[in-house]
Amino acid sequence: MQPVVALPLAVAAALWWCSAATVSAWNITRLYGTSVPARLTDVAVWRNRAYACWPRADAAQPVTLLELPWPETKERPWAPARWTPRRSFHADQQKIGDCRFVQSAVAVDLDKIRGHLYVLDGGYGNNSCQPKIVVFDLKIKKFIRWTELNGLNGSGLTALVVDARPFNGRTRVYIGDANGRGHLTVFDPNRSIWYRVALLQHAVTTAAEDAADGRSDDDVDVPAEHVAVSKFRSCVFLTSARSHSFYSASFNDLRNLTSYYHGYNAKNGDTLPIGLQVCREDDKVGNSSGLYADIQGGLNYVYTRDFVALRFVPGAGVGVEEHTVVLQSHESLPAVTKIFTDNLNYLQVWALNAVPNAENRHTVKINTLHKQSVTARA
Repeated sequence: MQPVVALPLAVAAALWWCSAATVSAWNITRLYGTSVPARLTDVAVWRNRAYACWPRADAAQPVTLLELPWPETKERPWAPARWTPRRSFHADQQKIGDCRFVQSAVAVDLDKIRGHLYVLDGGYGNNSCQPKIVVFDLKIKKFIRWTELNGLNGSGLTALVVDARPFNGRTRVYIGDANGRGHLTVFDPNRSIWYRVALLQHAVTTAAEDAADGRSDDDVDVPAEHVAVSKFRSCVFLTSARSHSFYSASFNDLRNLTSYYHGYNAKNGDTLPIGLQVCREDDKVGNSSGLYADIQGGLNYVYTRDFVALRFVPGAGVGVEEHTVVLQSHESLPAVTKIFTDNLNYLQVWALNAVPNAENRHTVKINTLHKQSVTARA
């Protein structure tokens, strides 16, 4: 028998740190049996689980929609593996070419009122499966329905945001599309119908005023690559990675269009004959990633050039110099794709990185909002 040699405490600690550092906080290799590094584009949190999107890069990638433990914590190398994804999220439920299953998960969001998980599936390659929206009921742990988005180019789909309402027929889902400038795609889950709405920019300043204020007007069409719902302001915010501005449209106008649609003999994918008035709000610091409207009315995004997470209050009449830096770190924010909240009273604001950061985590908390009396506008 080999003698047991006691290592000095400092050496043992160093060896433990090295072994722990090689294990990803979300150990996707163990959970899904793949050694390919995952590049995550979106995540949504439901109770103690997170649902993440890993768009399919090739046919060898076994999974595209991941169920992961929340919060993201490191597994101990010596600890027994206990946490596993549920059956609906196993690799054999995501087969390429079987259009009943998710082919390439691009974006995800939750209807927390009903416990429904909405997944935006961009399709994969040249197979026959069209882009679609897939819905899971997390309370009964089952897939419940899907709706094809025939005619949309899956390669441009970027975001999915659920505006959940307690009354049947009122919930709407907004789809971000990098190729759909000038239009917003809207999905009505109650009727499994989707349509496009033209975004009509309402000029609130002249070109001369913009030039005098140093504002840019580079958006010929209103971009809808990134979408955020603000119930505090009762509106939808829109922008794109390269746009210099934020835009907004009111919920009331969107609902009026929806009411008009119910009396209009339209088919899936039709563009409504009446457009949506959109106002340009504030300028961004520069190229951005992520867009999240928090519970206290702030807009959050990441200025990618400087790896800085910013927050500001739209409509407050402040310039970009007044955007608050909530976190700046290349080590923590190397490749942000999403800003989101968790289950803690919506006060914790997080960023998702496509790849693990210097702490070997995909997620990092960027801000904690202070509790205050907030009344969201219906």
